Amino acid sequence: MQRGLLLAMSILLAVVAVRIALADKRAAREIRAQYARTVQYSKQKNVEGLLRQMAPDFLYKAKNGNVMNKQMVEQAMRAQYALIQSVDKRTTTIKKMEIKGNTARVITQEELAVTMVDAQGKPHKVVSKATTRDTWVKTPQGWKVKMTEILDEQTTIDGKPQPAS
Repeated sequence: MQRGLLLAMSILLAVVAVRIALADKRAAREIRAQYARTVQYSKQKNVEGLLRQMAPDFLYKAKNGNVMNKQMVEQAMRAQYALIQSVDKRTTTIKKMEIKGNTARVITQEELAVTMVDAQGKPHKVVSKATTRDTWVKTPQGWKVKMTEILDEQTTIDGKPQPAS
């Protein structure tokens, strides 16, 4: 009797483990697709698309500890994109992804190269490379990024290093 119960429990645990693994694979695939959309939206300067990827309570934490909510991020993006003449390069490389139920933590390396114009209309090449930790949550509308934390960042303007923000 005990042996039969133990066997049944082992089978049940194996089935649950397989279901969790499949759910995690599906979640990883969906999150990777969201990062691909982020790259596409950034190249298109599509602020609305980028905002749709964020949870309503989204937070952005800069390397210096400053935190912005979703509304502040939207204002900053609109102001920055207004000065960007072209997005020359935008990449995201996922370095690590951990999924636990309806939450995922992702470490990425990102690169953004743009041509911006200054107040005199002169173009400048801006390159930013950053390591981020993103926290994603599963919502009824799909996976949304809840927080982006900048772990490391280097920015150059016309090849000259800039102080971290």
